[in-house]
Amino acid sequence: MKKLFATLTLLSSVNVWANSSQVAPVPAELVVEHVANAGVKIVSGDKVTLIDALFGPHSRFNFLDEQEFKRLSGQGADLALTTHAHSDHFHPQQTTAFLKENEETLWVTTPQTIKHLGRITDSAHIISPELTGFESQHFSHESIKVSVLSFPHMAPQTQTQNYAYLVEVNGWKVLHVGDADINAEVIAAHQLAQKNIDILLIHDLFPLVKENYQALLEQINARKVAFVHVMDKKVKPLTQWLKDNLPDAALLATGHESVVLKR
Repeated sequence: MKKLFATLTLLSSVNVWANSSQVAPVPAELVVEHVANAGVKIVSGDKVTLIDALFGPHSRFNFLDEQEFKRLSGQGADLALTTHAHSDHFHPQQTTAFLKENEETLWVTTPQTIKHLGRITDSAHIISPELTGFESQHFSHESIKVSVLSFPHMAPQTQTQNYAYLVEVNGWKVLHVGDADINAEVIAAHQLAQKNIDILLIHDLFPLVKENYQALLEQINARKVAFVHVMDKKVKPLTQWLKDNLPDAALLATGHESVVLKR
C-alpha cells in the first residue's frame, strides 16, 4: 500500500511538472522604429520590414547620412516597401545600393517608382502591381503577409500612384498609408475598420487638411496611431498639439524614435 501511494505521488508530481512546462510562449513584441521622415523599420522577432526608408539626401526633411544608411543597409530586411516615387520617400541611388547589398530582400512599390530605376530591376526581387481605384493585392514573404492597397495621393499630387501597406507579422498588423488622401470613401472601400489594425502610421498633415480627422480615425478603428513625415522644426509644436487633442497618439520623428507594442 505504501508503495502504491508513493507511485501515485510520483506520477502526480511528474504531471504537475509537465503541465507547468507547457506554458505558452510569450508572443513576440512589435517595435516600429523611426528611420527618417516617413521611413520606418518594423521588427517583430527576427522579421524586419522597411517602409519608405530608402531615400535621401533631402533639402527639407530629415534623412540618414551616408554612414547611417550604410548601417541600415548592412542590417538588411526581409521586405522593403515604397509607397510612392516622391524624393522624400524614395531615391533611386539608395534603393539600388540597398537591393545590391541585400539580394534576398523583396522590394514592393508602384509602377511609377520602378521607372526611375536602371538595371537593378533585372536582378532584384520586385513586386510592382498595377492597381487603380481602390484595388488591392495580397502576398506573403518570409512569413510576413502584406496587403498592397491602392490609396490615392492627397491633393494636389493626385496623379502620383500611392500605395498603402498593411503588414501582418507575428499576429501584429501595421498600416502605413504613405501620402494618402484619407477619407470615408477609401476607408470603406478597403474595409479598414474590419482589419483589426494594431498601429496606423499616418502623415502629419492629416489633422490639418481634414477637419473631421477624429471621425476618420474612429472609422479606421486602429488600436494605436503614430504620426510620421514630421519635419524637425515641427516636432515640438506637434507634440503639444497631440497632448491637447489626441493624447493617446504617438510620434515617430526625431527624438521620438520608436513605438513598442506588447500583448
